[in-house]
Amino acid sequence: MKNQRSKYTSLFFALGYFAFFSKIQAVLPPPDGGYPGENTAEGQTALFSLATGTFNTGVGWFSLKSNVIGNFNTATGAAALFSTTADENTATGAGALFSNTEGEGNTANGAFALFNNRDHSFNTADGFQALFTNRTGQNNTATGAQALFFNDGDPTNNEGSFNSAFGDYALFSNTTGYGNSAFGSGSLDSNNSGSYNTACGFLALGQSFNAGDGTIATGNFNTAIGERALDNLTTGSVNTALGAEAGYAVNTANFVICIGADVPGISSVVGEVDHSCYIGNIYNAPVDVNTALPVFVDQDGKLGTQGFDGNKIAKRGLQDHRKIEEVQTRVAELNCEVATQDATIANQQKQIEVLTARLKDQAEQIQKVSAEIELNQQHSTLVRNDHSNKR
Repeated sequence: MKNQRSKYTSLFFALGYFAFFSKIQAVLPPPDGGYPGENTAEGQTALFSLATGTFNTGVGWFSLKSNVIGNFNTATGAAALFSTTADENTATGAGALFSNTEGEGNTANGAFALFNNRDHSFNTADGFQALFTNRTGQNNTATGAQALFFNDGDPTNNEGSFNSAFGDYALFSNTTGYGNSAFGSGSLDSNNSGSYNTACGFLALGQSFNAGDGTIATGNFNTAIGERALDNLTTGSVNTALGAEAGYAVNTANFVICIGADVPGISSVVGEVDHSCYIGNIYNAPVDVNTALPVFVDQDGKLGTQGFDGNKIAKRGLQDHRKIEEVQTRVAELNCEVATQDATIANQQKQIEVLTARLKDQAEQIQKVSAEIELNQQHSTLVRNDHSNKR
């Protein structure tokens, strides 16, 4: 695990402290059940310092050992809530909320969960060493082994506060960042001081979890949804990625949108580009030209209106739309003209057919007349010849 030595420094000190006081006589009668003020103690020196506190339950070696006037505390496990003097804390597990003194309304479930919390309130840690380092951060929720492990900060600036981590090592490295939400094992694992980030999915926004290079991530206002989405981001801010491994190549760029699984989020020509958008499954995909608007897409899936500055885009888009309407109107007119021409041609064809029939009939009549004339001529010739012979 990371930073093993730093994890257990406070724990070793505490164990030495326990060893020194282990032979001190406990409360009399020895803790074995109920006590005045609706308190319950079971275990060596459990609720040892209690004076006026009420409705407390200490079960385990040195559990609630320092509580004097605190109320409604529940400690189950060796040294759970050892230092507390405040109210309404719940600790289950060895060393859970061990250092808490004045913090109220904290809940720790798991060995050494919220171990270093001192005087801040309304934190919830569920899992082994969840919120382990937290001392002053407040209103944090960590569920999972070592979730929000290093969280801490100045509460007057909300540092290290209002974070939510669900999953083993979620927001593991967060120190002063606030308002972050991480859902998934290793999500936002390397975030250090970045704030208002949202990660949902295994290793989403989890920059150095795999590499183990100790890189500090400080970007703000990033949103990553999907397994390993934006998992290499360090200082970039206001980026959005949707899909498994979406935006995996974005590191320091800002205002980048990546939609689709495995969309890298960078240009194959110039690399990272601020204020850019990348969407998968668009390049080379067919569209209906009758309804399409003039949007350009390059081979990386980057969308834009190439060749126009921001002040001309809307005007040019309207002009292009009008041109498309004009073309569509002209096409409709041409279709009407073609239909009219087709009707005219069909009518002319019928007229030609009628004329052809008439010509054929006239030709037949002419041929008959010609035959009759020829017969008459032959008859006249025979008559003349006969007359000549008689002379």
